[in-house]
Amino acid sequence: MTETNLHPGPGAGLDRYFKMNWVFSARRDLIFLIGSVLAGWLIFGIYLLMGWNMILVWLVWVIVLDTPHFFATYSRTYLDKAARKQMPRLLILSLGVFLVGPVTLLVSYGLQGMGASFWKAPWYGFMIVVSLWAYWHVTRQHYGILRLYHRVNGETGTKDARIDSWVLYGCLLVPFVAFLAQHSGARRRVGLEGRPAFPEREIGQSWFEYVAALQWELWVVLATVVIVVALLGVFVARQVQRVSQGDKIALPKLAFLAAVLPLHLYMCYSGHLLFTSLLVFTMIVTIYHDVQYLAIVWFYNENRYGGEPEKAEQTYGFAAKLSRNFWIYLAFAIAAISLPVWGLGCLIGRINVCSVGPVWGDPLEIGGTTWIAFYVMLTLGFQMHHYVLDQFIWRPSKDKKLREDLKVEGQ
Repeated sequence: MTETNLHPGPGAGLDRYFKMNWVFSARRDLIFLIGSVLAGWLIFGIYLLMGWNMILVWLVWVIVLDTPHFFATYSRTYLDKAARKQMPRLLILSLGVFLVGPVTLLVSYGLQGMGASFWKAPWYGFMIVVSLWAYWHVTRQHYGILRLYHRVNGETGTKDARIDSWVLYGCLLVPFVAFLAQHSGARRRVGLEGRPAFPEREIGQSWFEYVAALQWELWVVLATVVIVVALLGVFVARQVQRVSQGDKIALPKLAFLAAVLPLHLYMCYSGHLLFTSLLVFTMIVTIYHDVQYLAIVWFYNENRYGGEPEKAEQTYGFAAKLSRNFWIYLAFAIAAISLPVWGLGCLIGRINVCSVGPVWGDPLEIGGTTWIAFYVMLTLGFQMHHYVLDQFIWRPSKDKKLREDLKVEGQ
């Protein structure tokens, strides 16, 4: 944790009105925790203006950033000797999530054998649940970063912390419901056809009659707008109240929320992404999540493994050796994990932009199981495992050593 001025005097610039405590430092926070949102806008710009093959853009992203961010979880758990001793139960039991895919496949086979018309439902449900979990995981990371800003600015457990949390969760999750209710691909996944659109109001039609005639999905959209506006109204009112009372506001926290919320609100409500693959939306809201995560893990690595290299390697093992240089760390993640995993996806035809041979099956086929079905189970298994581990390994309030490694101890 750093701050620009611990004891500002009267008239000391921004410090007179704002708390200026950062998680890393002003520069690193603004680049990696806050400014990284520009990567999401960049992906949106590429989609909207460049006309590039978005599957190819997706492939580059998962190789260079998304998969290395998964690896970062493993580097600080399974590759860390001390972490393995500290959390053996978690590291063993969490592997059970890799069984979810195979069990789902067996259930679908069983239903098929009984002649059930809905025998593919468990398989579709499995993929839908993982997709929703992915968005929840992104939301939870933003909440975790917000909590760090609360901690370093002395707002943990306060009224402001509660309001901030409701605003963050509400402005990320509620608009997402509106997005899914309208997105053509998401609707098809749950058996809904077409896409609802707001009609023009007829001459002489009252607003009450107009709203009453809307499809239920549009009622959902309107309800989400009301909720979001109410949450933002409460948030703004609270900031005005604090200013009027002469209280200092945590500027880094405001900057973080001002970066995250507009991206999600625009992507969910603008309509630009309603007719394209959900893959584009996934990239937009996840790419800066990856940057944030890698930045947090590297900051953690610097503090945990820094100092005497030989002593760190004796205490922490391979994780310490690998963390001497970020670019070596990233290159190892790409070479050891990204290229083998996604290269296999290209080999079996799962990723059509890099397929080098015949397609080895349909990813949604279950009767006559294909290599692609097994591949999907493997990759989704890694996703779920990452989500499970992250729920437990990033709890500063319960882990003194983690607070020390994140330099928030005593805050």
